[in-house]
Formats: sequence, C-alpha cells, structure tokens
Amino acid sequence: KGVYQRRRPQCESYMAESKPTIAALDLTTYLRFKKSWKLAPIAHMGAADSKRYYLLVREGSYKTLADLKGKTLISPFTSAPVFLEKLVLGGKVKVKDHFVLKQTYRPLKGLRKVARGQADATIVDEKAYKHLSELKLPVKLVPLVTSQPLPGLTLAVVGTNAAKPKALVKRIAKPLPQLCTGPGESLCKTFQISAFGKANPSLYRKLQKRYDK
Repeated sequence: KGVYQRRRPQCESYMAESKPTIAALDLTTYLRFKKSWKLAPIAHMGAADSKRYYLLVREGSYKTLADLKGKTLISPFTSAPVFLEKLVLGGKVKVKDHFVLKQTYRPLKGLRKVARGQADATIVDEKAYKHLSELKLPVKLVPLVTSQPLPGLTLAVVGTNAAKPKALVKRIAKPLPQLCTGPGESLCKTFQISAFGKANPSLYRKLQKRYDK
C-alpha cells in the first residue's frame, strides 16, 4: 500500500521508519537524496521532458533576473534552493543571497501574492502555469525565466532498503510500458499521465552532476 507524503519532513520520517523499497519522487527530492538513499531510477511518469518551471513576475515590473536582487520570491519550491539555483535558474544567481525567500505550499497563493504586489516573483511548475489564464488575476504574470524540460515524478528503487536493487529495477521496468493500459490504469489517471517512460540513467547522471556542481 502506497503512502503520499506532501512535505519533506514527513517524507524523510516515513522513509526512515517504513523503509520502502520503491518510491515515486519529484525531481527535487530525487536529486537531494540520490546518494544517501542510494536511489536507482526505474521510470519517469510521462515523458522525460514533460516538466518545466517558470519564474513569473508582473508584466512590466522586472526585465532581468538581476533586477530581482533583494526582492521577494514566494513559491512552493523555496525549500529547495539548490534545485532552483542549479536546475531552474541555470546557476546564474545564488538563490539564498539573491532573493528574500517566502515559502508557500499552495502555488495559487504565490501567484495571487505576486499579482497583488505583495511579492515580486514566484516559481511554478508546468501544471500551474497551464492554468494561469483561468485564474482571473488583476494583472498579467509573465515568465522571466523558463527552465529546460525536465522529468516529472520519478519511480525509483531505494537501494538502502532493497536487498538486490539492480534486479528489482529490471523486474519492475519490464511491465511498465503496458501499465497504463492494464491493471495500473487507475494509477496513471491519478497522476494524470498516459504512460510511464523508461528512465535513461545517463540523463539522471547529467542532472545530478548539475545539481552537485
């Protein structure tokens, strides 16, 4: 039986106490804990390039990333400054030094705060960005920075808990291409994906290298 953990402290506690052998992780969590949990990617949910992140500001307010020095950034992702710095903003600024960081667990709250002038910028993912036009915000929000395409949720073997992680990766990877059209169809609908894509280890190594740099 799977357990969904939304926040990092609860996720870490669950991993330590329940010791699952398989986990579905967002890319932020995967990269952060790759080494300590000895993670081995099996598949990504959807395409390998299905996710982007957007740094949004009010239209006409700021023109460059440098203009946001000392300004307020509110986002669900401010608890992962290394990920923002290396994977979303391309290493152009030191996130903790460049912004005044505000945490929210609700993307909509960040969007509204920026639109109302109560914050200067927010970072949202592809899902939130696609629904931006439906929110009826008082001003238009525009992307100042768009990340490169990245994998979404990653299914991984937790090597610290699995007896034979390599064998487990192979066993789970084999039926994945047909999962969304078979018994796992309801699971795929839950995650709003049409298929699982087999993980390319070299892609994850490149992303990890950028994250660790």
